[in-house]
Amino acid sequence: MTLLLIGVLAWAFDIQPVEASGYIYIRADGSIEPPTAPISTMDNVTYTFADNIYDEIVVQRNNIAVDGAGYTVQGTGSYYSPSRGIDLSNRNNVTIKNMEIRNFNRGIWLYLSSNNTLAGNNVTNNYFGIDVAAASPNNTISGNICNSNNQYGIVLWSSHDNLVSNNKVSDNHWGIATGYSDNNRILNNNVSKSRFGIDIQQPCNDIIIANNIVSENEDGIRVTSAFVETRYNTILNNNITYNSHGIYASRLSGSVIHHNNFVNNTDQAYTTISVSVWDDDYPSGGNYWSDYVGVDLHHGPYQNETGSDGIGDTPYLIDEDNQDNYPLMEPWSPIETVHATIDIDPDTLNLRSRGKWITCYVELPEGYNVSDIDVTSVMLNDTVPVCLKAHAIGDYDEDGIPDLMVKFGRAEVIDYIMANVNMTELFEEKFMTVTLTITGKLDDGTPIQGNTKIRIIARAGLPKINTKISFNLSPNPALSGQTITLTGNLKNQLGNAIGNAPIEVYYSIDNGRNWVYAGTIQTNSAGWFSAKGKLTIVGIFPIAVVYRGNFRYSQSYRIEKLTVKLP
Repeated sequence: MTLLLIGVLAWAFDIQPVEASGYIYIRADGSIEPPTAPISTMDNVTYTFADNIYDEIVVQRNNIAVDGAGYTVQGTGSYYSPSRGIDLSNRNNVTIKNMEIRNFNRGIWLYLSSNNTLAGNNVTNNYFGIDVAAASPNNTISGNICNSNNQYGIVLWSSHDNLVSNNKVSDNHWGIATGYSDNNRILNNNVSKSRFGIDIQQPCNDIIIANNIVSENEDGIRVTSAFVETRYNTILNNNITYNSHGIYASRLSGSVIHHNNFVNNTDQAYTTISVSVWDDDYPSGGNYWSDYVGVDLHHGPYQNETGSDGIGDTPYLIDEDNQDNYPLMEPWSPIETVHATIDIDPDTLNLRSRGKWITCYVELPEGYNVSDIDVTSVMLNDTVPVCLKAHAIGDYDEDGIPDLMVKFGRAEVIDYIMANVNMTELFEEKFMTVTLTITGKLDDGTPIQGNTKIRIIARAGLPKINTKISFNLSPNPALSGQTITLTGNLKNQLGNAIGNAPIEVYYSIDNGRNWVYAGTIQTNSAGWFSAKGKLTIVGIFPIAVVYRGNFRYSQSYRIEKLTVKLP
């Protein structure tokens, strides 16, 4: 009898590439192979180029930075060979920066990789520029130039929760593209002169496309799906100019599109089989359309009160199912963020503490009133929400300027900090200073933001956070030889997902007296894990999934029984 895990199980294995000439390896032990390669390191953490490189670079070590120092990684120019300038397969927390990468099939390749940063690179004349594929979450792609790649400048495929920001992307077939990927953010990019500027392919939900300049493409922003609707996306604050289609949407529903500037596109917006919201209601308004011919003589939600308000009196019609009810008369420009002063209590936090709250005091500059802050919008590092039952206005620092006092759950703040700092370094140094950012909005939508620092202390014996693992098997009962899907989820005691965690799978043929190890799979950023397998004999078999825990989380496991019958 065998249990074969297939498909997603490949997440667990660090498959080494074929040892061949034309490769430079940064090995898992920190060594560089061959040792004559023009890459140096003093600490096995930062690796720096000393010259141009004409080989593929395969990174096999986590938690490092590779600094190109302005040098070039150059391939042979054979687009259709499986060449990769930088190979980050199965890697975590690696930074690739300051290098030019050209003439490869993939300039930078991420596969089953998470929490990596690609910054300040020039990725040009490749088949694909930057390719983020196959369940690669929580990566940051920022400040790169991706020009003149044959197919994609930047593409995210089956990869969630990534940030693509401040890149210059030009003269590709696809500028920035996603497919089968949710919760990605595409922000502050300049995308031009491509067949598709920003392209959301197949069902991609909860995508934010904001503050981009999208110009001189055939389709500026395209959102399409062959069979299943793409939903809950946000397209706002973009300058969409001089494209054949400003927006091309097919099967886009339940999304919001507002405060964009549509200027001199041949077809400002083309929609089919789509129903979305094209404004932010009154008085916020909708989009600016350079071909809008309406007038602004009235104001109010129904535009029937005398006096202008900067909003057209009649809607801008897109098709029979889509219209901008409140078109802007002038191009939209960003609202400046109000910079707040933040004090925090305590300003030193022992991660073993069991207190209930972290308290912040928010003070606004002259001309603004803290009573105008929408408390429901206040967040800590865009992750931890404010407690809505514990806020008040006072002058807590006695400087004559009112403060808004808000509270965040201490356990949630500690959980966030522990997920985002190097805990090994923290235990070695005993303390660390962390910057926390408080954001929110005034009642009129004006954003506010302020930073503060907190000193965190950790010692050996830090109490672990409890975890809970669950899973199911489908089908159950199953037939002998039939493919079985195991799907589960790992959460902490607060109900938050535990991402990028190894999950061991075992089975037993003697009712749990002895267990056979089947393999290890990895949770994604939302805490989910999945694998497929087959049992080739009949009976009732316990299947166990085990999370071993780490310095932060406790161990947990669960056992379910699988019934296998004859076909």
